[in-house]
Amino acid sequence: MLFPLSCRRVPGPSRAADSPRLPGAPITSRPDPTPQLRQAVASLTGYAARYSSIRLRLENSQKHPRSAYGLITVPGAAFEGRVRDLAEAFKRLLPHVPVLLESARAGIDAMPPARHHPGWRLLLDDLAHAANQASRPANITDGLGDRLWPYLQTWGEHATLLRDLSLQPQQPHTNLLLSAHEEELWTAHARSARLRGLLQPMESRYDAAGQQITVATALHPEDPDKEIVLVLSGDIDSPGMQVIGHYDSHDDAIAHLPPAVPPGVLYPAGPPTVRNTQMPSLADLTRDVAAARHSGEVAEAISYVTEHPVEGGHLGELTAFLDTCTAWASAMDTRAGHGLAARLRMLAAQTRQLGHELGVVGDDMDAAVAVLPPYRTPAPRHLQAPAIPALTTTPLPATPPTNALPAHRR
Repeated sequence: MLFPLSCRRVPGPSRAADSPRLPGAPITSRPDPTPQLRQAVASLTGYAARYSSIRLRLENSQKHPRSAYGLITVPGAAFEGRVRDLAEAFKRLLPHVPVLLESARAGIDAMPPARHHPGWRLLLDDLAHAANQASRPANITDGLGDRLWPYLQTWGEHATLLRDLSLQPQQPHTNLLLSAHEEELWTAHARSARLRGLLQPMESRYDAAGQQITVATALHPEDPDKEIVLVLSGDIDSPGMQVIGHYDSHDDAIAHLPPAVPPGVLYPAGPPTVRNTQMPSLADLTRDVAAARHSGEVAEAISYVTEHPVEGGHLGELTAFLDTCTAWASAMDTRAGHGLAARLRMLAAQTRQLGHELGVVGDDMDAAVAVLPPYRTPAPRHLQAPAIPALTTTPLPATPPTNALPAHRR
């Protein structure tokens, strides 16, 4: 699946191209995709898969982090060869570019005005520019990788959005499915169920006007043993939430939803650079500690978790992961999202504190310059070990402190 249209339970390709219209909405639907457009979309899908495969290989082979713009910095023949492979795939896509761009622009024009349309149109212009540059003979000569990769990357990263826009059906002019009185009653029931934890969201999408649509289940107000499927508009935790339809089954509700539009991205300017480091896994470090004979070896393993070989170590990576999840939850721009962001922010703060405390313990472990006592001998695997007398619990006399210097960490 190139572009999921809902956050859960999307069992196949985008529904945007074949969703039925709402009942009673007299519209003229956009024609079904022509064979020419279907062929163009298939070519685009193939190119996107090829791009993903080549980029993954490049990222796995690079030894240095990407630049601030996310460009691959793998030098040498490996990079040039893979870019040439991708360029060949783009040549096969190039004849279909005009059809894809024209259909995508028509898809936007068929929607009611929305604040994200200028951004979409700018992306289509950017794709057109990248296609023109990638097809120039001057960029298919020496130094092809450095010149051609950014244009091929543009098409690989935005192929899913282009596909969904080119297949976007005309949005229906939704008529009210419920009378004002019915809408008021069902909305009050949904709010009450939400407060009691009895409203279960199943799918979420945005329609062409930028309105969030949620499919949720709740107990039937007249038959507590029966579930009803509700379609709600707006943030389900906000005062502006409204029930716009109710159905007996999930499939029936989905069939009457307005077509979904492609959702947004967390970082419009591109995801942040993540270092690709060769750091031992936590499982490897656990084995190292289990096999350690000196406290310095334990301290060294702790340092990988807290600071080595990159600042923050494993806990730093976990904190960065939690920070990114926090940004995603906050970007939902709903009450539930802001609540999730607050919880994730608290967890990230706890991991930062844990990293600080663990670093202190690691320093103390290193300063202990200790080895394990010899009575902890390995147990025989095949012979029965002799009985060991019970250890005395009499405390040892206190010894005066020494001025011995701690050993350096290994």
